[in-house]
Amino acid sequence: MTINYAIGRNSTEGRAHTMCIEGTQGCENPKPSLTELVVLEYGLYAGDPVSKVLLQPLTGRTHQLRVHCSALSHPVVGDLTYGQALDQEDQPFRMMLHAFYLRIPTHTERVEACTPDPFVPALDACWSPHTLVQSLDQLVQVLRAAPDPDPTEGSPGPCSTSTLSNKPPETEAQRASCLQWLSEWTLEPDN
Repeated sequence: MTINYAIGRNSTEGRAHTMCIEGTQGCENPKPSLTELVVLEYGLYAGDPVSKVLLQPLTGRTHQLRVHCSALSHPVVGDLTYGQALDQEDQPFRMMLHAFYLRIPTHTERVEACTPDPFVPALDACWSPHTLVQSLDQLVQVLRAAPDPDPTEGSPGPCSTSTLSNKPPETEAQRASCLQWLSEWTLEPDN
């Protein structure tokens, strides 16, 4: 499904530094925001029913994924800001939101990073999946095969040639350092 709620700053007292969806009280300057959501699995987290989903932001608003999930009345597990904060002791050890796959297309190359899925029973005994809806590996293959957006369409982005032309070219040492950093936390596609 596509989640389409405009997101703005929350000006309500006591809600500083939070965002809100258009139409809620105190929502200032809402801007269009789109997120693609695919359900991967249904299960239980610490006995409560939950869904494991893949979220793909199509825009880049502050807290977009968290706000969109909350607007659907399905906040991210462990999100104390946009979720239902019950008893602090009932909360998981972290917010269950993770950047699994990242792709940054530039004019010269496509930079990709894929990390292991941390939301598996072997790593978190509170997660108990019971119904597989969609394979995460298959979805990532589809994402990898998708074409990059045309960098000449729309306004210049952060990687446009007009932005980069004022900077000196990347040195071999800088490139090697970047590749070393990426290799320390990414997995090769075959792993």
